[in-house]
Amino acid sequence: MNQLIALTLETLLNQALRWEASSLDALNKLSGKIISIEIKNIGLKISLFPDNQGFIVLSDYEGETDVRISASLFSLLPLLLQRDASLSNNPDVTITGKISIAQDLFQFLKALDIDWEEQAARYLGDAPAHKLGNVFRQCETYSSERLHNLQLNISEYLQEESRQLPTRIEMEDFLNGVDTLRNDLERLEQRLQRLL
Repeated sequence: MNQLIALTLETLLNQALRWEASSLDALNKLSGKIISIEIKNIGLKISLFPDNQGFIVLSDYEGETDVRISASLFSLLPLLLQRDASLSNNPDVTITGKISIAQDLFQFLKALDIDWEEQAARYLGDAPAHKLGNVFRQCETYSSERLHNLQLNISEYLQEESRQLPTRIEMEDFLNGVDTLRNDLERLEQRLQRLL
């Protein structure tokens, strides 16, 4: 199954590069690097081998890599779908190796500006491709909303129900208390120095 996914991904990436030839220049940054991606919740592990012609994607590579990216599918999808999503300080994504390569990969994938609807219209016709595009846009909106609601529900559960995480107000009160204690300690230290 992993081999089929790797082959499909390789075909999609290389087809996308043919549709947008200007992306080949951006691919030069990644040329010669080996990138391992593990999607934990579905047990998928693939390795990308980009060069200035395109991608080779393998599912069974066990050698050395320049960077390893490990995350759940729901952590990776927003990074690819949302323009403002970032790898930096993302606790749901584990990166081992050169983080700059991982950042270059995600910037490259986000920069692919392919009109998928136009490409589908070549094979399906305008009307079916437009309907298919609408379905994908609705799915993207729906999944973004569900992901946002899931994050809110989990944080609410952890803060309110199980009390494993403090609420924002509790955290602000704690930090204000720390600031007050630090100021009091500094004043006490100054008084002691005057007395001595």
